[in-house]
Amino acid sequence: MKKIKYSYSDKKKYEEYQYKGLIGWLMKYDHQMLEKNLPKKKYSKVLEIGPGFHTHIDYVSHDYDNYYIIEKEKDKLIFHKKIKNNKIKLFTYKKNNKMPFKKNFFDRIIMCHVLEHINDPEKFIIEAISKLKKKGVLSLALPTDPAFLWRMGRLFSKIFFVKKKQNISNIEYDYLNAIDHVNSIFSLHHIINYYYGHNKIESYLPFRIKAFDLNLFYNVHIIK
Repeated sequence: MKKIKYSYSDKKKYEEYQYKGLIGWLMKYDHQMLEKNLPKKKYSKVLEIGPGFHTHIDYVSHDYDNYYIIEKEKDKLIFHKKIKNNKIKLFTYKKNNKMPFKKNFFDRIIMCHVLEHINDPEKFIIEAISKLKKKGVLSLALPTDPAFLWRMGRLFSKIFFVKKKQNISNIEYDYLNAIDHVNSIFSLHHIINYYYGHNKIESYLPFRIKAFDLNLFYNVHIIK
């Protein structure tokens, strides 16, 4: 089977699709809910990792002195450079995908729908935690893919929205999702539990039943 190639415009269209209509409403809801159950403390230095074109900064419910963003892709770096906010400091990765920050530097690190895309999530989480001060918080928002309700939502999207909104076939949509979400929620949850099971505050959304199959999102705050 011939491999499908995607241009920058295809990928941008796919990402814009994630934040429009019903899907967009749900994604924004997940951003909002990530601020719930956050330990109440001073968060002076905040880092957001890999926000894409939709940063979490507009949903943050606490004060901060500086908001750092680290991105890898050039088009997204250019996008964030155009945002006029004196509190935002923009960075990219060093060689070998190392973060250019000292250890014990941040009060809070945010990753919204990032870990499902990372090839070595265990290593990535450990590195992020190392950049946090003691009692700092790593806030993660994750999709419950491939649990039952998430799969049903994807099927609904494929039937009613994909062709109209993205102008791609169902097989192209399935392929794009396959190469996009490389980690399942079950694997990520096991990694988080193994390292930080006693130092986390978690939420299952939107139905708050402690089961991935009956929810669309899993949000968790890990306390260092």
